[in-house]
Amino acid sequence: MNRPLTVVVCLLLAAGIALCQHFVVAKDKMVEPISTSGSAEGPVVTEDFTLEIDRVDLSTSLSAVDGLGESAEPTEANGVWVLVWARMTAEHTTMVNFPAELRMKDGTTFFEPSWFPDAMDRATLSPGLPLYGAFVFEVPEEEIDAPSLVVTNAPGFEGRLGAQADVDLKLTDTSPSDEPAELLPPQIQAGEEIDASE
Repeated sequence: MNRPLTVVVCLLLAAGIALCQHFVVAKDKMVEPISTSGSAEGPVVTEDFTLEIDRVDLSTSLSAVDGLGESAEPTEANGVWVLVWARMTAEHTTMVNFPAELRMKDGTTFFEPSWFPDAMDRATLSPGLPLYGAFVFEVPEEEIDAPSLVVTNAPGFEGRLGAQADVDLKLTDTSPSDEPAELLPPQIQAGEEIDASE
């Protein structure tokens, strides 16, 4: 083999190795949820579930039932209550743990408070049965900036490599209502039914 050909082969090998290094996944990224992005304008279909956003309500107070099923006084927010009304359908298996978060444009993340028994994250999804309800977040009003709803299927409370929907809510009006938002229990819907609160 002549010397110029050897140099060219070595340069091609070095370029090929550099190109392959670009496709190497960092160890911490190997087990992240498998995310599917979309917007509130249409359904987001993941491997495990379909998520469709109906509407977003912002309010300074929230009317819900307590843990015993009794109506309680409206709960004032330390900021704003954000209710993301959505229709969610499990595709293959029953889903019992699907944590949700509200992620702002700058990466600031808010998780659902756990004290509302009628929030969507407390529900159980059966395959093929669309469930309609609200994900509930408490957010400082000044922090609301191009929010996305991120929902992850975490079977066994483990979200690694779980299906995840990242939905841009397309929220343009961030002024909250002074009327209490009403949190209703999740309900199974068939066909094109609309929820009872509308």
